[in-house]
Amino acid sequence: MQWKRSISLMLAVICISPAFIIPAHWGFSITDVSLEMGNESEPQSEMAWLIYILLNGYYILFLLASLLPFVFFTFSSSLIVGKQRRSTRSKHNKDIIKKVVEGSPFESEKYPKVSIIVPCYNEALHVSSTITNCFRQDYKGKIEIIVVDDGSLDDTWSIGRIMKMAENDREIRVFHKPNGGKASALKYGIERSKGTITLMTDGDSSIHPNAVTSIVETFRTYPDAGIVGGYVFIKNANSCYLTRLQQLEYIITQHLIRINQSEDGSVLIAPGPIFGMRTDLAKALPPLNRTIVEDCDLTMSILPTGYTTRATTNAISYTNAPETWSEWKKQRKRWIFGQFQAWRENRWHLKRNPWGVYTYFTWVWTTFSAILFLFTSVLLISYLAAGYENNQFIQFISIRTIIVFVIYSLSRLVVLIQYKEGRILIHYLPLKMIYDLVNGFLTAYLYMMYITKRGVRMSWGNRTEVIH
Repeated sequence: MQWKRSISLMLAVICISPAFIIPAHWGFSITDVSLEMGNESEPQSEMAWLIYILLNGYYILFLLASLLPFVFFTFSSSLIVGKQRRSTRSKHNKDIIKKVVEGSPFESEKYPKVSIIVPCYNEALHVSSTITNCFRQDYKGKIEIIVVDDGSLDDTWSIGRIMKMAENDREIRVFHKPNGGKASALKYGIERSKGTITLMTDGDSSIHPNAVTSIVETFRTYPDAGIVGGYVFIKNANSCYLTRLQQLEYIITQHLIRINQSEDGSVLIAPGPIFGMRTDLAKALPPLNRTIVEDCDLTMSILPTGYTTRATTNAISYTNAPETWSEWKKQRKRWIFGQFQAWRENRWHLKRNPWGVYTYFTWVWTTFSAILFLFTSVLLISYLAAGYENNQFIQFISIRTIIVFVIYSLSRLVVLIQYKEGRILIHYLPLKMIYDLVNGFLTAYLYMMYITKRGVRMSWGNRTEVIH
């Protein structure tokens, strides 16, 4: 693995080196006057130079803190994922770990029993499809499907009862409990699970027919794994521009971050729509209600136990994404602020985990970038309003700026062409830039609310409260 990382870093440095070398004044200026230091035809504006210094200083930091890691992860994940796919698709792969550690789910049986927990709250429109997809898995072992109705107010309970059945190696069990949130529903199901491995999904998600097989194979490949996350794609990706942009985001983020984290055994978020866990570990360390993102908190809390956390690109779950900006904002507020909470609850370990440190750094960097962007924009507007449009100034559109844009675009293309869902959405990349900007400002706002301990009012499920 180390040689792959070294090659990836070398390639990344080579790719971004032109952005370092090319001078700032090459290209097009927003004024007709160049940045030549000896030009004294007009008085120099101190504000113009302040903006120049700020943006050029930020430019160097951006290359080192953002662009270099982005390109590095692109190369690294592409090298790693090839190995992962070959490993899971080959029946006789020499790379598969055959040594069985003590307490491994594969000590006594080739196909251990799997429990699938489906927590539901008002999922009458989707629960039958979700159960059907769980029932029709191509896994050769036994599967029990545990549907937990978490106090739904619609017909979820009735539909679940109708589908209750047992056939060959498949069994559907349905339970009803008072509403207590998704974490409590998952815990309720875990306490009643009889499988060696417990897989968890959402009531509105549809898992691919080979999802269980892929999760189990990954546990077989990594006997030290405590949890194995899958990949999430969007069911309604073609509904509107917003869902298409979210599909791009899902592919790029999961590919760049989760693959690299999995190679290190330090996945920080096993996604709620699809992840598997050793049942003995799940019973000893069940999901908790202390944060608003139980899947993230659960994954992070496993790392101190000595088990690794992994992911597989072959276990796919399809879920619905928000189709309006208001619903998107509500969802992202919960996800982003919930990650802050999960990091806080597990900080004593994550501060010593490279991926934990990097994750926190990205929040700080995003916040710093947003503040600098706003501050510089105010300075720029003030400068132009003062009538200094013909003085020495900075370049907003230059050769190096175009190069940075091209590097980012090509890196994203390298990721997207590896997925059929990504190839058909490549032409939305320009809009993705705007989407990332909006997401960045939301992250910065929530981070400021988090560190100032002011909290944020949120609504999810049947709850609305201020979260700290």
